[in-house]
Amino acid sequence: MYESESELLTALVEVVKSVNKVVSEGKALSKALEKLDSSKALLRQDYVADALESLKDNDLRVYGHGEQQKALVHELEKRLHALRVNAHRILIEGLTQCADKPEHMKIISDNPLVIYMHPLTLEVYFEQAKAVWTYAHEPLQNVSLDAGEIMTAHQALVDTFRASRVDSKQFWQQLKLAYDMVLLKQGQPAGTRVDIVELLPPLGWLWPSAVATKKGSSFPRYLLAYQIQKLRADGLLQNKGVRLELGTATGGSTRNKANVLFIPMGATEGQYYLSICFRQA
Repeated sequence: MYESESELLTALVEVVKSVNKVVSEGKALSKALEKLDSSKALLRQDYVADALESLKDNDLRVYGHGEQQKALVHELEKRLHALRVNAHRILIEGLTQCADKPEHMKIISDNPLVIYMHPLTLEVYFEQAKAVWTYAHEPLQNVSLDAGEIMTAHQALVDTFRASRVDSKQFWQQLKLAYDMVLLKQGQPAGTRVDIVELLPPLGWLWPSAVATKKGSSFPRYLLAYQIQKLRADGLLQNKGVRLELGTATGGSTRNKANVLFIPMGATEGQYYLSICFRQA
């Protein structure tokens, strides 16, 4: 069958690769299924979701249980759906009870569950047993699915916002100075558009107290979005005959979120921006 020793060795190598692949996949499947070892474990969305995904990604016929695969997948799908519905209900009820003003809590979407609570947005990941407070699509803090912890984190983040923000007129001047610093570094003339994220490092130098609220040396992205949104709300995009202009990010420029900045307008609306400049009005 094999005309040379080389062909035989090649065939053996291919068999070893196939066997190792099955063994590797089998270990991952076994690890996921082993977590479901009790009634209590079957109440964990993350455990059930992991097991379901592993069952769908593997062929149990390799392990002699092909006839059980369809039934197991069906049962875990039903269980996961029931767990999601129940967890959704429990979390909403808990948040409603813990919130000072539950009427200000707005559900943006159900799947995934996204909740707006001024000025922040809560993204809920039931299968990972966590939620994330965000602002302007920037993650601020991970929390558990405990309603009390979620609301405590919200208040702490709002307090941080209040402590970090500055008067819009003062911020306009700092933003203009940071822009001028970028132009000087790049050797560009006044009025040239620059990437909005280029202003983060100089803003960090000008505003060290804000940098102290995060790791790193650059100005926090969420705070830049917040302050620009506040400039707009306060009618200060133009000041002393100079106009602040923002360049909208379109098409492919929005793919790399690190190069653009989302500036919200209310609970559900907003726009990604790529560039910024100051020009004579």
